[in-house]
Amino acid sequence: MRRGVKRAIPVALAVSLSLAVLSPQPSLASGPDQAEAAARAPAGHPRPSLGHHRPTNGFSPRGPWNTRLPRHVPLAPNSQAIVNNIKSDKENNYGSWAINTDTYSTPIYHVGRRTPKKRWKFSDCLNLPELAPVIADSLAAVPTPDDMLVSQGTDASVTIYQPSTDTYWDFWRAERDAAGQWSACWGGKIENYSKNPGIFENPLGATATGLPFGAFTIRIEELRRGRIDHALNIVTVRTRAGCHAWPATRDDGFVEGEDIPCEGQRFRLDPTFDVSTLTSPAARTIARAMQEYGLIMTDKGGALVTYAEDPRPYMAENGGVDPYTALFDPDDLVPDGSEKYVVLSEIPVDRLQALPYDYGRPTR
Repeated sequence: MRRGVKRAIPVALAVSLSLAVLSPQPSLASGPDQAEAAARAPAGHPRPSLGHHRPTNGFSPRGPWNTRLPRHVPLAPNSQAIVNNIKSDKENNYGSWAINTDTYSTPIYHVGRRTPKKRWKFSDCLNLPELAPVIADSLAAVPTPDDMLVSQGTDASVTIYQPSTDTYWDFWRAERDAAGQWSACWGGKIENYSKNPGIFENPLGATATGLPFGAFTIRIEELRRGRIDHALNIVTVRTRAGCHAWPATRDDGFVEGEDIPCEGQRFRLDPTFDVSTLTSPAARTIARAMQEYGLIMTDKGGALVTYAEDPRPYMAENGGVDPYTALFDPDDLVPDGSEKYVVLSEIPVDRLQALPYDYGRPTR
């Protein structure tokens, strides 16, 4: 700790949480036309992001991740009951809403045209050999940096984007053997990434919902500029069995009950919540995104968490300094190492709102 604690933040909680791993359970995985579309969008429907820049996540500005929520949006009839269950998951599992960074998240690699392409192997860790042909194309020619890392924890995830070909990959349980051969148990490839809404074709994708890490993961650069222009993710302990809402293409829910959240379901932070009351600048940035774009339930896990990109590639190029330490806690108010466990502690879970099932799904 660089200096003494100066504010009443749950420090004891922070210390205990820093010793725990908040780990998800392993799972299988702009321009004038936008302004016009936003003006035409009927009340209660998502609105395309305004502005002349592409969304930071690179996916289509008209996809579910990059459409702003109207201030007045319909809620699920049982919204409060669903949110109460999420709050209960938080209280009964570490008592925190944490941000996963270097563990159970993903490093995001932007690679050049000349990055060597390697044929990866299908590791079949789930003993489902019939899936080998399904993922074969995704593994056939992967631009793979020599120094590439995967996330810590059993998920061992990694995200790769190649702008020159506009192609994107996510992998789950990725590993490199002693001979340098890469393999993955599951994942997928998205071509024409910038036109994709941010959804893998089923059954591809490294998350249980088929939703790509790159769509929702918080970037270091976003926290530095103080602006996130896409929806975030939320992972909780109990998700509803056999239930996935758009944009999810599948689920691994296991708990029965109408008031248990469905994977793929969209939430938002109550827009009347005063974000300026939050201590951390990063928390204010994140909370504004939760109000403007919302959160989507992407998986179940061992605790209530949201994902930010793995900082270790950045650290390797910047003297080993973890950028999240200063971004989450610039005034050094909590013990070192606990920042990611308490940065969201002042955002009240009970001020979340559950949107209706399949909210925003395009009509055909």
